[in-house]
Amino acid sequence: MEQTTALLAGLLAYATPADTLAPYGWQARPIIVFTAGDGARLDRQLTQFAKAADALRERRNVIVIDAHAQSALRDRFAPDGFTVVLVGLDGGEKAREQGVVPGAVFNAAIDAMPMRRWKLDAD
Repeated sequence: MEQTTALLAGLLAYATPADTLAPYGWQARPIIVFTAGDGARLDRQLTQFAKAADALRERRNVIVIDAHAQSALRDRFAPDGFTVVLVGLDGGEKAREQGVVPGAVFNAAIDAMPMRRWKLDAD
């Protein structure tokens, strides 16, 4: 787990019950992992993200872990069990998956977003 955390340095944040996504607006695309004490699944999910760390950085993602039974993020997104939610630069939900997902699962959705396409066209 220590190696996984090192690979995710700068990408990983742990939410408090009162946290919102306001600090990330127009700066990053949060991927929120909603977990309820299922450490094994969370470890597997973080391992998947570590495998795709470079792609996540390139797409300005930040991984937000919400392990609280009640939180502002849970109220907003209403996850069902272990849920992974992609949020766009505008703060809107762009994609949602149940269970552990490959680290690159949201890449195509991100690459199709207007802000991402504009960046790719500008390069």
